[in-house]
Amino acid sequence: MEIGKYIVEKALKLGADDVVCNIKDDLEKQVKFVNNQVAVFTTWNTTNASVFLSYKKRLVGSSLDTPENMETMTPLHGLSLKKENVDKFLEKLIKTAKILEPKKDYFGIADGRFKYKKIPDSYDKKIEKGGKEIDFVQDAIDAAIKEGAKRTAGVLYTDVWKNKIFSSNGIEAEDKGTSINLSIRSFAEEKDASGHTVSVARTLKKFEPEKAGKESGMHAKQSLNPSDGYSGKYTAILHPMVIANILYYMSYAFSAFEVDSGMSFLIGKQNKKIANNIVNLKDDGRLANGFGSRSFDDEGRPTQATDLIKNGVFKNFLHNTSTAKKFKTKPTGNAGLIYPQPWNIVLEKGDRTVDEMVSEVKDGVYITNVWYTRFANYRTGDFSTIPRDAMFEIKNGRITRPIKGLRITDNMQRILENIIAISKNPQQIEWWEITSPIITGHVLVKDLNLTKSAK
Repeated sequence: MEIGKYIVEKALKLGADDVVCNIKDDLEKQVKFVNNQVAVFTTWNTTNASVFLSYKKRLVGSSLDTPENMETMTPLHGLSLKKENVDKFLEKLIKTAKILEPKKDYFGIADGRFKYKKIPDSYDKKIEKGGKEIDFVQDAIDAAIKEGAKRTAGVLYTDVWKNKIFSSNGIEAEDKGTSINLSIRSFAEEKDASGHTVSVARTLKKFEPEKAGKESGMHAKQSLNPSDGYSGKYTAILHPMVIANILYYMSYAFSAFEVDSGMSFLIGKQNKKIANNIVNLKDDGRLANGFGSRSFDDEGRPTQATDLIKNGVFKNFLHNTSTAKKFKTKPTGNAGLIYPQPWNIVLEKGDRTVDEMVSEVKDGVYITNVWYTRFANYRTGDFSTIPRDAMFEIKNGRITRPIKGLRITDNMQRILENIIAISKNPQQIEWWEITSPIITGHVLVKDLNLTKSAK
């Protein structure tokens, strides 16, 4: 607490106009497993102090990290941070700020004494206590093998964190949380027969390692001996791993920063229809059990739920204080001091089961995972992504054979417009391809454009 206050006060004395300091303590554990066995168990206990300041509208930010950078005056480890090191660090920031051009559309940081409400299912003493990490991994491995997998690999993380924020506008607040996430990939043979699933939660009561292992192993077994697929437009069932990937890359377009940069396909479309009527999408920084939920944003403003798409109509961009003033609207509690960002993207659940979706498809595909999503044009929303792991052909309401060798080549808005059903059992997705959590069910999309992948 004293260090955070000191950083703000010292930066102001050096001439800063606005200062925000976030200090975060992390206890993170990692369990890696390969060939059905635990290979690595690692623990990190780190502290990080991130500092943002403005000097005559010249913006600069940096961080003090735990021991790796001792020689560059960033020795922060619990209470070992010395004021003389902080002084040198802040002097360098001010010196850097003075050579920058002023940002004319910077309008300050959050101003006010806010009240913060507790977020349900965001902290679990059992995760903090630990001791069950390897058991969870073994449960997932056993479930995958029982379904027919020959080999599994993946990683489990737990995190226990505390975050304190201090600002020159008088904000002082503290937040804490826990999380656990498992990523498991199963193989029924050396290649072309795999399944990948995750389980992501803030508390153990919401964590389901066996379910993740079971689905991963089942998809691997079912995808043995795949045939080449054919290019064309298909009715497609997209697994939560797939639609979460697409929504994750789409989520950048909702940031006001992307509008300023001319990189959003949503520019000029506010209050216009961009999706099927059944599509309701929001960002919720206070979502119970939300992997990205937190009490306050990087300015100290309370987080909130913000409608992004309501009944198919695009409603809001995500804002910090400066972008909100520039756009003549209200902040949404999504700072990122430079880049407003989402916390938890939530696609409202529908009314179908996956089996009902399959029964409605005469000629289509079921895609369970993708990766390497890339934009061909950010401004128009044109993109491509590569199906990874199990993919199946659907004929006359039945999954018939595993297929391979296809690529999704389509457009973000067109996919939103072509969603015709959403399942009623949403899943929370986060892994190294999707670093902002997405909550979504299976999605049924018409006329999905599939092309042949280059060999």
